[in-house]
Amino acid sequence: MVNHLYRTRTYLVGHMQNVSAEEGCSWRDKITPSLEEMGIIVYNPYHKPFIKDVQEGPVALKRNLIDRENGNFDALCANMKEIRAYDLNLVDRSDFIVAHIDPYLASWGSAEELFTANRMKKPIFLSVKGGRKLCPLWIFGVIPAKYIYDSPEDIVVTLRAIDDGSKETDSDRWRLLRKDLR
Repeated sequence: MVNHLYRTRTYLVGHMQNVSAEEGCSWRDKITPSLEEMGIIVYNPYHKPFIKDVQEGPVALKRNLIDRENGNFDALCANMKEIRAYDLNLVDRSDFIVAHIDPYLASWGSAEELFTANRMKKPIFLSVKGGRKLCPLWIFGVIPAKYIYDSPEDIVVTLRAIDDGSKETDSDRWRLLRKDLR
């Protein structure tokens, strides 16, 4: 086994606000063990890896929604600026992005994370709820069709093939450090 992706880092981009915590977590929880088996370090926004704990899960969401409802906009801005800074930092630290979106739900954080990763020329693997045929048209101008998948599990299949050397990293976006420097 070649293990090309050993000790690389990925950030799991996807809806959190307009889906249940269960739905937001389920696809991430389902693929994380497979990624970790390859030695990939997984950054999950529900479980931030920072020493300073930044809350973005269901409790923080409820607090932010209450602040918005009550007109506590300064507190809401402060909370969201911190979350945004930490999440974009995880995009920056990642070698590649794994994302899952629902084409019928707006997810402004996910959109910014995807477009930031794209501007940084990082490999992006995107799955679309309901399949590739439902992918928002704009995304096809951002991500090559071969990196858009029907499910997160399909992305894992591709990453396994890259990891074991049976599929080349056929994008100029891969900038992997030597294993001894990861």
